[in-house]
Amino acid sequence: MTLIQGRVGCILAADCVWNAETTVGDGSLINSLKRAVQKSISNIGIEVRRLEDPYRLHVYEKLFDKQTLARRPFYNIGAANFKHPYWTSVDYDSDWYGRNRDIVHYDLMAIEPLPIGDGQAHIIYTSHTIEHVTDKAVANLFREAYRVLAPGGVCRVTTGPDAETDYRALMAGDDDWFYWDQWYDKPEAYSSFLRAPATSAPLEERWLHHVASQLAPNQVEDHKKITAAEVRALFAEKGFEGTLDYLASLVSFNPQKPGNHVSWWTHGKVERFLRDAGFTTVYRSGYRQSVSPLMRQSNLFDSTHPQMSIYVEAIK
Repeated sequence: MTLIQGRVGCILAADCVWNAETTVGDGSLINSLKRAVQKSISNIGIEVRRLEDPYRLHVYEKLFDKQTLARRPFYNIGAANFKHPYWTSVDYDSDWYGRNRDIVHYDLMAIEPLPIGDGQAHIIYTSHTIEHVTDKAVANLFREAYRVLAPGGVCRVTTGPDAETDYRALMAGDDDWFYWDQWYDKPEAYSSFLRAPATSAPLEERWLHHVASQLAPNQVEDHKKITAAEVRALFAEKGFEGTLDYLASLVSFNPQKPGNHVSWWTHGKVERFLRDAGFTTVYRSGYRQSVSPLMRQSNLFDSTHPQMSIYVEAIK
């Protein structure tokens, strides 16, 4: 049986993935079909390849011995529904992502040590988690990452939106940058957290929802609200970072709505926090560009909103 997997960029998603499996008694027929399919889709930029090891276990087994792999010393913090035989998923056990997951329970907002011994981790990975908790919680997470990593271990941080690009898009009136709002234009998609379709709000308020969610007038949460005119006035008064810091000071973490954004991040801010945590080798990375061969697989890593994301790595 042959598995053909193709990937092509889409407007509203990081990847579109399709799988086709077929078995035909006549081997020449299936080979002809394969060649025809490959020739046809290569013209539109789709990669076709055999997929026999979706977790790339052979890479792990080449780099680490069985005893090391049995410890699962690769940690995904804020893992949601991530699964991998050699990784340990760390997350807050709640109804948000469903209970009874194979995770190590950890509350980032508790500002406590990670449940990992000193120098026991080879990798710490976190994707689109730090924008949902306070700066204090992130500072603690990065200090803990430094403590638990073995020398040479890698900490990879992915977050978004990139506040600098977000700001430039707002100032330019670039509605296309805020593509995700198109997903929330039908009541069944938005009614649990928005009062009206996402694209119906002024661009300033759509921007605000992705920076300090509780302040957006369209957000159903009962909280102080900031209007589009007030957003513009704040930028004129406080500037870029001053406005972002002020807005972050007005919101709080709500455990009932962990999807809220309560902080902002740029490459520079992430790098500064990592250095403050003790890392000296800190650098800007990119989509699927990890220094570690274990984190270059887009179906497992970096798959959340690569269009808007920040990628930073640090080595202990």
